[in-house]
Amino acid sequence: MKLLFDCDGTILDSMHIWVDPINEVFEKYGFRLDTLSKEEKGKIEALPLEGMCEFIANEMATDMTTEEVREYFDEIIQDGYKNSLLPKDGALKKLEELHEKGYEMAIASSTDSIYLKLAFERLNIDKYFSFLTTPDLTDFKKSDQEYWQYAIDEFGVDASEVILYDDALYAIKAANAVGINTCGVKDFPYNENEWEDIKENATLYLDGIWEIDAYNLLG
Repeated sequence: MKLLFDCDGTILDSMHIWVDPINEVFEKYGFRLDTLSKEEKGKIEALPLEGMCEFIANEMATDMTTEEVREYFDEIIQDGYKNSLLPKDGALKKLEELHEKGYEMAIASSTDSIYLKLAFERLNIDKYFSFLTTPDLTDFKKSDQEYWQYAIDEFGVDASEVILYDDALYAIKAANAVGINTCGVKDFPYNENEWEDIKENATLYLDGIWEIDAYNLLG
């Protein structure tokens, strides 16, 4: 099996660096991420940073330009990935174990590669991943079928030989649609409202990637 990992909320304990600033903007206009429908939340989560800033400026914070929204987020996001974001409990040890056992691993994230690389190099885990699947490298959103096909093609296997570890409902549904096996990963409170749907849609589910059984990936 080839292993495909989401980053934010799955490898990195980083959802707060996205959710907190988004809610700060949203609350000025009577919104919060956790009050949006699952479909609306998934739409926003699938967007790369530039697309998210454009969406917020056009649909929510209509008195801000896309450039103003981007400036607001960019400093927070870059500093976090470069200097402070930490891995989820047990994540680094599990990635090391899987690497040592010879599994090929890659990343499937909505976060642009420039930010991920800052964190991966700081944590010395960039060596574990054969490639990154991100919006800036593929020109596709994580909700697009072509995004997932890019990862399948990079692995050079059939979709049924890939398993995705992800904390987002929309991503699990999108990966399922192209035949990728999926494992839902708990990241409370950020995916708590979606957790029952994640369990229903995923091939299997875990409290964290530290629970991955290297000898029985599909449980």
